Amino acid sequence: MAPIIRPATKADEAALSNICLLTANAGTSSKDLHTHPALPGLIYSLPYVNLESTWGFVLDDEGEVVGYILGAFDTRKFEESAETEWWPLLKERYGPLLQDPNAALTAADRTYINTLMAFPRASDAQMTFAPAHLHIDILPSHQRQGWGRRLMGRAIENLKENGIQSVWLGMDPRNTEAAVFYGRLGFRKVEGTQEGIMGITVQEIRLDKIIVSSVLVILSV
Repeated sequence: MAPIIRPATKADEAALSNICLLTANAGTSSKDLHTHPALPGLIYSLPYVNLESTWGFVLDDEGEVVGYILGAFDTRKFEESAETEWWPLLKERYGPLLQDPNAALTAADRTYINTLMAFPRASDAQMTFAPAHLHIDILPSHQRQGWGRRLMGRAIENLKENGIQSVWLGMDPRNTEAAVFYGRLGFRKVEGTQEGIMGITVQEIRLDKIIVSSVLVILSV
């Protein structure tokens, strides 16, 4: 049976965290870079099934979640929600480790902890381009099979249904394969932003080879 695309739920948290870990190093696994492997997901995937103004879809292959696309309709509302409902508990849990000489922290652990201690807000340039943002990650086993386009197609349909006209994302500039993928879809650098911030309007995105339905996204052949 072919994989399906369905809404993400809190029940998917373990899978979302694992996928984030296995793709967090510029599209490759960061598993060996952490003694606290939950950190990437706590910052970049789990908030999207817990906070205000969020949405998400997962790629489900016979009960196994192998990819996701997650985002926020209103980034400022998302940031405000995170400041009161998400970051405080994580700061309490991980912040003391930065001062503990006995904490077995890797360089990657420290980077992620410092990020959650002062998570950067989206710039004015990003918000001028679009209030909405998204993240997409797929396990290597299901990459280069058209699933990225199908997940993006479902996300764009969802944005249109909710009156969103444009969206941006942030990517690691080292991830050249992702840059090519986004470029083929029509994403471009958002003017006035740092490297790796790309955006698109829902009218511009090139999904002409995809048939989108509310249940399954099917690649036409």
